[in-house]
Amino acid sequence: MKLTCAGCGGPLDVPARGRRPTYCSRACQARAYRARAAARTGPRPEEIPPAAPEPAAKDGLSVERIVRTGIAIADAEGLAALSMRRVAGELGAGTMSLYRHVPGKDELVDLMAGAVLDEAEAAAGAPPAERDGWRARVEAYARIMWALYRRHPWLLQVLAVTRPRLAPGGPARTEWLLRGVEGLSRDLPTMVRAAVTISGYVQGMAMFLVNDLQAERLTGVGKEQWWESNRDRFHELVADGPYPILAMIASADQDDVSLEEEFEFGLQRMLDGLAAHLGDRRTG
Repeated sequence: MKLTCAGCGGPLDVPARGRRPTYCSRACQARAYRARAAARTGPRPEEIPPAAPEPAAKDGLSVERIVRTGIAIADAEGLAALSMRRVAGELGAGTMSLYRHVPGKDELVDLMAGAVLDEAEAAAGAPPAERDGWRARVEAYARIMWALYRRHPWLLQVLAVTRPRLAPGGPARTEWLLRGVEGLSRDLPTMVRAAVTISGYVQGMAMFLVNDLQAERLTGVGKEQWWESNRDRFHELVADGPYPILAMIASADQDDVSLEEEFEFGLQRMLDGLAAHLGDRRTG
């Protein structure tokens, strides 16, 4: 008997032994979970101001349109600019009509994060095969995260937390972050610590990127333009003060290194260190 995925209906590979799968991928499983959770946890009556219901055909709204609009606002202006009123204005709808589709801003941000993570996973395709080793999988995963933060800077504010939202979308995001190190070690604490280390490195580098984008948004001046205007002043400061290392770097007058190059250099060195640690453990 052929089995099909409970999420997308696609064919399933049935292993010779062990538990039969229900979903073809974790992405399908996560989407199905979010759909069930959304059906269970709609807005409470007291959270929705009384108003006569509008026909769906009249308001023209859908969860997907609301989420897409929210992503566009956050991409352009950050999460601080996001509100249900702002989304409604962009859609040409009344603010109260949005609450018939999304309970509130927190839930909207959950849906936005889930949407961009799902898209990133779909665009990345199948992860490197197991025969390629854990390093290839972690490397690919780290680059996906880096590209996500570049494309959606607000996502850093959602994912770089130690107290995740205990809502239907929260565990799905954490699960997504752990997939990059799945199988890296049979020792569960080592695997979790590796996930924290890798995510922390990518998020730390992404802070430079996000802060630079915010500065450019506020001032209208890009990083290269800012350095062109301030390079001479920087040279004067380090040459006249007790900063021998900075003075040496300034006098070398080397070309600026892009954040992409800095990211790749740090990623490889971090993976070198992780490989040495895992090798030591296995040898020991």
